[in-house]
Amino acid sequence: MRENKWNIFRRTTSVFLMTALILVSVGCGDGSDETEDVSGTPGGGKWVDSDVIGVVGAEDNIRLQDDFAAAANKDYILSAVIDPAYEEASIVLDASKLIYERCMAIASDDTMTGTNAEKYKSLVKLYSDWDERNKLGVEPLKKYISDIQSISSISELTDYQGSLEKNPFGLGLLIPDSIGPQLQFPDKSTLNLKAPALSLGSASSYVEYTSSTLAAKERCDDVIGYYLGRLGFSEKEIKDIIKGNYRIETYIARNSNMDYFGVREMFTQAQNNREGIDALQGGYPLLQILDSRGYSRCNSFYVDYTYLKSLSGIYSEKNLKDIKAFLIVHTIDSIKYLLDRESYEKMVALYNPSTGSQEGLSDGQCSVLFRNDMKICGFLPLLDTLYLEKYFKDSEKTDRVEEFTGALIKVYSQILDEEDWMSEDTKTAAKEKLQNMALHLVKPDNVADYSAAEIRSYEEGGNLVEAAAEGRRMLEAHRAAISKNPDWDRFKWDIYDTGKTTTEVNCVYYTGENGIYIMAGYLAMCDAAFGEDASLEQFAGIVGTTIGHEITHGFDSNGTKFDLYGRQFDENIIPIDWMAVQDRSKMDEKASKLAGYFSLARPIPGMQKVNGNNIKDEAIADMGGIKSVLYVARDLPDFDYDEFFRAFARQYAQQTTKESELGTMRGDVHPLPFLRINIMLQQYDEFIETYDIKPGDGMYLNPEKRVNVW
Repeated sequence: MRENKWNIFRRTTSVFLMTALILVSVGCGDGSDETEDVSGTPGGGKWVDSDVIGVVGAEDNIRLQDDFAAAANKDYILSAVIDPAYEEASIVLDASKLIYERCMAIASDDTMTGTNAEKYKSLVKLYSDWDERNKLGVEPLKKYISDIQSISSISELTDYQGSLEKNPFGLGLLIPDSIGPQLQFPDKSTLNLKAPALSLGSASSYVEYTSSTLAAKERCDDVIGYYLGRLGFSEKEIKDIIKGNYRIETYIARNSNMDYFGVREMFTQAQNNREGIDALQGGYPLLQILDSRGYSRCNSFYVDYTYLKSLSGIYSEKNLKDIKAFLIVHTIDSIKYLLDRESYEKMVALYNPSTGSQEGLSDGQCSVLFRNDMKICGFLPLLDTLYLEKYFKDSEKTDRVEEFTGALIKVYSQILDEEDWMSEDTKTAAKEKLQNMALHLVKPDNVADYSAAEIRSYEEGGNLVEAAAEGRRMLEAHRAAISKNPDWDRFKWDIYDTGKTTTEVNCVYYTGENGIYIMAGYLAMCDAAFGEDASLEQFAGIVGTTIGHEITHGFDSNGTKFDLYGRQFDENIIPIDWMAVQDRSKMDEKASKLAGYFSLARPIPGMQKVNGNNIKDEAIADMGGIKSVLYVARDLPDFDYDEFFRAFARQYAQQTTKESELGTMRGDVHPLPFLRINIMLQQYDEFIETYDIKPGDGMYLNPEKRVNVW
């Protein structure tokens, strides 16, 4: 998966920790260790962390041969406009802003006609009209809270959970989440049921209280108190609802065991048919609820069976008040971004804290929040359909992706053949996996149809919350419809799968499918960096290497544990390992060498070194992406290697704070951007030769010390 470290919950480092880091920095000067021997480190002391704001200045004379990341991206670094909310500038964020501009352009494009376009334009009007949203305030929330308050018995509670009309956001004690392949039989489908998300985050937060737990509780209490207070609830009523919610969530947390299942449990007890669910559900009417929501013809379910069995212990008149409190809290959580400006900005401040001093929302926030809000509303499939219709109407862009992917698959087979450390049997198995990889390129295999969604304007008595309810009903109706099909085709890309939305600025490989997804949104990276007329080399440097990156994930330390169907175990629950024992050992040795090289790097003087083990699989994928494109380039006449390498560097151009960079080092599985450029490129002869890099240059790495796995 490509790095996409900012989102609606961008800040992962607490203000306390950020402050502590700043104090450490102030107390220790620049933190540099003048006596540290850097001769054996990546770059030999000639690299700087050019990701960090202020490290590269206009007066700095940086040679490409010494620090390619800093030199190639110097123009971007010096002209970067830092987003005040995220305290960052990056090509990824630029691409997100471009996607947002295009999405808004669809809403004002008179040439975009038809029912889908009309529905989207109506939705965007509801979304963008803050005057009308402000007039309504939090009133649209009241209807859904009242429906929950009116529940007077367990029987009515069951009816509520099964009602698409009263419960369009799918709230309950066990939720139909997605359709996917069975673990044991990947050509068979299953409905994945999950316990609801918890207000404090992980289940461990309800067992062991930490500072993070207390901070999450304080935030949740603030949100619930704020909305219920605006709806006229008394202080006592608010406290009772908050306490009731935590009692139910504590029960859920202490009885959810999915993460602790062994393989045999996952295959034989978590996977069930209707008869099995009926035997497990006891006093909790799961099948009745599911059937009411449209799943009556579904006969395959994947569920935390111990949690399902436990629900009988809580589903009673005695706990009705607390369950209602739980539903009220989760209704607020579902709708909290869809009301007036006051509440919207409060939620953004609570869940996306910024140390900036800007008023209102930054451009970066608007771009990220828009797609997040469309997902909440259930309309991402509609947005994806219209985006492809407007910006990928002709086949030129898609054709280029398809042709380049085909070329990469072809040369990857050659790369596997040339690996002298692999046995012939392992090579054969690897190439079989490669040839059976599902390639999902830009466009899903279906288009969304929202003609049945009723979206009323403000003049007609509508509002954004009601529109969102319609969108969520559309999503669930589709999920229920496909749940009746017992077969699963991993080569099909369903546009209604909002976890694989093509307008996201990302690409991904799924081990459980042996499939890559190249999103239309990621092509905006190339547009943001070079415009829509990017050269072949620029395309290859950004999109081509990313396609190769995702292909390589099928052959990194983790991906090689899954077979050509995406299985880790066969039908008899025996582990699958298509690599010979000695080949696995050799690969692990090469991966450890790569991790060790990264672990020598200390990006910020005086601060921690890189943890190479954390990032090794992403580094393996990066290097595989570059190598496979270089193989393709051999057959491209007059290929401009300089333009290609500069484009590869440009996709990782970034400016951020020192604190954010340190946070990325601690928590991200991707290497830091400047290391993704410098360490990756110094592995290849084509790069060394293009810039006449010699021993003593910062970018030089002795061929014997190179660490690429493939």
